[in-house]
Amino acid sequence: MISPTGGGIRNDSGGSGNWLVKREIYKPKRKTYLHEGIDYDLVGDKGQIVISPGTGIIERVAYPYPDTKEFGGCVIRMDGVWIKMFYFRLYDSLIKQRVAMGQPIGIGQDIGERYKGVSPHIHLEVIVEAIKDKKIVKVKINPELLMDG
Repeated sequence: MISPTGGGIRNDSGGSGNWLVKREIYKPKRKTYLHEGIDYDLVGDKGQIVISPGTGIIERVAYPYPDTKEFGGCVIRMDGVWIKMFYFRLYDSLIKQRVAMGQPIGIGQDIGERYKGVSPHIHLEVIVEAIKDKKIVKVKINPELLMDG
């Protein structure tokens, strides 16, 4: 896999975009959680072309927040691996289509419009199938484990 932006991992006044970094939410009440993805900086800010980090089928549009469709993304299925990406507008013509690693798939959005101090980035999660108690389950893993180089 490759970075969907050509940029590195986000690190700004809003925090770090690394795997399993501790995060806090303040609405509706204060809650701490672990960041189960990697945030890749948009090197050209919002409006930058976002590329597919791997070769697979774009299964569907995905939204990071249940209360709004202001920010978009997608789910890409690769052999036994699912990539979930947020904070970009997917090209509609690509839904249910095969995409190649490095192929343009959408346009970056500015998440700083929702979270002040957070730079524009693409959030990327990797989900794999694993066996637990003799059942197949989906588990999130560090995307950096699958990155080339």
